Amino acid sequence: MILRILFACVTCCAAPFALADVWQTDQGSGKLTFSATQAGAKFTGGFESFQVRLDFDPSKPANGSLHVTVATPSIDTADADRDEILRSRDFFWAEQHPQAVFHAERIERDGSGWRALGQLTIRGVTKPASVRFALAPDFDKLSMKGTASLHRLAFGLGQGDWASTEWIGDEVDVNFELTLARSAIR
Repeated sequence: MILRILFACVTCCAAPFALADVWQTDQGSGKLTFSATQAGAKFTGGFESFQVRLDFDPSKPANGSLHVTVATPSIDTADADRDEILRSRDFFWAEQHPQAVFHAERIERDGSGWRALGQLTIRGVTKPASVRFALAPDFDKLSMKGTASLHRLAFGLGQGDWASTEWIGDEVDVNFELTLARSAIR
């Protein structure tokens, strides 16, 4: 009897990784944030609206995929004037480019976690990018945490006077922490 209970516990804990599954953001959970420098001081912001889809089998990570869509108009840095500038034609040009998209068709082991290798498109500019992440089972869901770094100028984020790194640094660090639920659609 004790062995049966132990087996049931182990099976439940390992279930999210037992078979290849497609996972999607559990609506209302998680955060996608970024940090950069402005006038030499660090500032942070985030996006209120984004979708994540992970198709992943840890025994065959190279066959996995990660797709992230971010609604650029949902940017929020807790500074209305800065947010308006970031949505403008000089940065995200959210009116013309309402989405930023990361798509990876390759996932590989990276230390104790994973790395998704793919393409990031912002403002209509597509460049190679990688996202490092870790997964942890959480009952019938997955917790996903990770990071990425990018250079804003490579994507045209900062036109005209904003193209200088005198006021806004070029490097942007991205962090995310979210919950994924099994998708009904494969």
